[in-house]
Amino acid sequence: MKRLVLGLAMLGLASLGATAAAHAQGARFGLGGGLAAPTGDYGSADKGGWHALAKVDFAIPMAPVGIRVDALYGRTSHKDQSGSPVPGNTQLAGGLASLVWNVPARAPMFKPYLLAGAGVYHVKVATSLGDASETKLAFGGGVGSSFGAGPARFFVEGRYLRVQETGGAMSFLPITAGVTFGLK
Repeated sequence: MKRLVLGLAMLGLASLGATAAAHAQGARFGLGGGLAAPTGDYGSADKGGWHALAKVDFAIPMAPVGIRVDALYGRTSHKDQSGSPVPGNTQLAGGLASLVWNVPARAPMFKPYLLAGAGVYHVKVATSLGDASETKLAFGGGVGSSFGAGPARFFVEGRYLRVQETGGAMSFLPITAGVTFGLK
């Protein structure tokens, strides 16, 4: 947990230090949230839940690709097992650095994109018997689109995220809607 807090603090400081340069290069800051849908073994144990997302998108001048740094926090609750409720939840906290390909579109108000990246996630599973947690490497990819004109734009995206765990992996689909602010 200390490594996660340290990592998120470093990410925050790096973001603050890059704000002036990012403003000049056309960075967009965004907030969003939505459904966290567990898949695979995680989907067998937990119900769908929610997540919140903060992101910064950096444009690369004269290039169809950009860079995105995001942080996500989410929570799902455990499914009933054999008709009996299972108390507790699963918490996800982490972030990815991704390459974003801005798909060419004729309508300037509609901007589709594809993204893929890697990062670190902390997973904590809480039950009535106790808690278990670990911080591991994560990979993700997805598709989305932003809508609107001017400094504020709305976005909708779906991603697949996979967190490596001891003895396997945990995967989920965050479906996100939100708003971004910036110059480009």
